[in-house]
Amino acid sequence: MILRLGQIELFVTDLNRSKDFYVDVLGFIKVERTEKSLYLRATDEFDQYTLVLTEKPVAALGSFGLRVSTPEYLQELKKKHEEAGIRAEYVEDSGHYGKGPVLRVEEPNGHPVEFYHSMEQIDVSNGQGGVKALPMRYTHLQKGIPPIRIDHMNLRVPDVDKALEYWNGVLGFSISEYVEGKDGGKFAAWTRAKTSTHDVALVKHKEAALHHIAYTVDGIAGVVRTADLLADAGYRDAIDYGPGRHGVSNAFFLYIKDPDGHRIEIYSGDYNRDTDLAPIGWTQEDYERNGRLWWGPSVPDSFFETTPLNPDWMKETVTK
Repeated sequence: MILRLGQIELFVTDLNRSKDFYVDVLGFIKVERTEKSLYLRATDEFDQYTLVLTEKPVAALGSFGLRVSTPEYLQELKKKHEEAGIRAEYVEDSGHYGKGPVLRVEEPNGHPVEFYHSMEQIDVSNGQGGVKALPMRYTHLQKGIPPIRIDHMNLRVPDVDKALEYWNGVLGFSISEYVEGKDGGKFAAWTRAKTSTHDVALVKHKEAALHHIAYTVDGIAGVVRTADLLADAGYRDAIDYGPGRHGVSNAFFLYIKDPDGHRIEIYSGDYNRDTDLAPIGWTQEDYERNGRLWWGPSVPDSFFETTPLNPDWMKETVTK
């Protein structure tokens, strides 16, 4: 089974500039740096990393990874994709340290997806058969907000109903909430493998793109503190939208942009609900009145800007 969103790779144009923003200001933990990539994690995560920043000429969503329950399930997923007429490549070498074999897929809208099981974990042992400390017990070394854990991502798609044929139909993701569009089709849907409101949100747009990634922080105070932190550090213009509260998901939010324009939602306070329960439906009028924004500042035009997708995803033939 698919467990959760586990990892995101963003293409950035200047790795040093990105390191300053993500590590020195926001407080992501730097795990490893290679010539072209920076591996980061949030404070409460047991995975070695959840965010990879890779230097490329053009900023884009490189890929995102969904963790599955067993290595064998990768082959089951490969068969599911083939039966649905969707190309899938099983690759032994993921290209990233600490990460096992992956199943690479270009989902029907063109989004670059990887499924994986094995990811190197943080060593919590003391070397003598006991525990030294859990990952979150290094507050004396933390700076920035800091972010606590990866939460979700928001994808733009041309047709939400068609996208749900994949996310709900093929992958079996539950829908927590949705917006019924004025044209009769769905305008948006929040899908999940876990019990919180979403791993992957799907929102109607003229073309497939990334809208944002999201990391949780420690409560509403952590969200507000992020705005203070950015302004104090000279990044006031990086604040895109918020703070405020969503009606959909109930989450408290602040949207910020990194130096390449990638949008990050600093997030707290959504709900948990069993995945077998019927989804909550909004009309588009309700969503525009109270769903996107329960309270907070007006939505700026910049909020509708997006990040392009990896143009080279699965363009090379991989030997299986």
